[in-house]
Amino acid sequence: MIAQQSINCPCQNELNDAFGPNLKGQVYRGMPGMLGTEFFNTFYVEGDIFSEQGEVIKDQQIRYNGRIDGVLLQPPQSSKEILLDKFFIKGFCMKNTEGSSNLCFYKIKTANELGGDSAIIFGQLLYHNKLSLYVYRRYVYIQEIIEAVDDKHVAKKEYGPSFVYYFQLPGGRSVGFKSFKKRDLYKLFPGNKDLMKKLFKEKHQRRFRNEDDLIKITAILNSLYI
Repeated sequence: MIAQQSINCPCQNELNDAFGPNLKGQVYRGMPGMLGTEFFNTFYVEGDIFSEQGEVIKDQQIRYNGRIDGVLLQPPQSSKEILLDKFFIKGFCMKNTEGSSNLCFYKIKTANELGGDSAIIFGQLLYHNKLSLYVYRRYVYIQEIIEAVDDKHVAKKEYGPSFVYYFQLPGGRSVGFKSFKKRDLYKLFPGNKDLMKKLFKEKHQRRFRNEDDLIKITAILNSLYI
């Protein structure tokens, strides 16, 4: 595959070799004057990319940018970064450097519970069953900070994590939420509050604090769809 012809880059042949089947992209130049982070994984890691045509492009150096919801690829022996076109990608998996299971992201269609129109995003799959759990590892603008640089005042934008979680219901509809306290979860499943209380009590699920708790909670809530 070739990169988009609009790219003005002297390394065109190098970019041609960087793409697997059914992938396209363009050179990524980043955002100047940024503080904090925009990346879920700061450094490139080995991973596999799944194309919409069903092909797997293995052992690529990739990282995920949560500010633009994009997958960046670093071609072999190159300092260039390629922002892959989301249209051609079904998902991707990155090897977990901490030794646990791979970190896999898939395109999901989000509903507009959080406001605005529906959108297609990359969500990290945390739990898969009749009721699945995804997290959108987004990084958002926090504030503008004025720094002194060479006796001048320079405005820089600070970014940081603001993750959104999604339950994917049977049938494919997604329900988004940022907080997962008990009362928040009850609102997501109207009419099931009493049953949910019963299930949480039977499974001794008392913690509602972090992602590990939420994964356990999702497994319990699958009982609603048996």
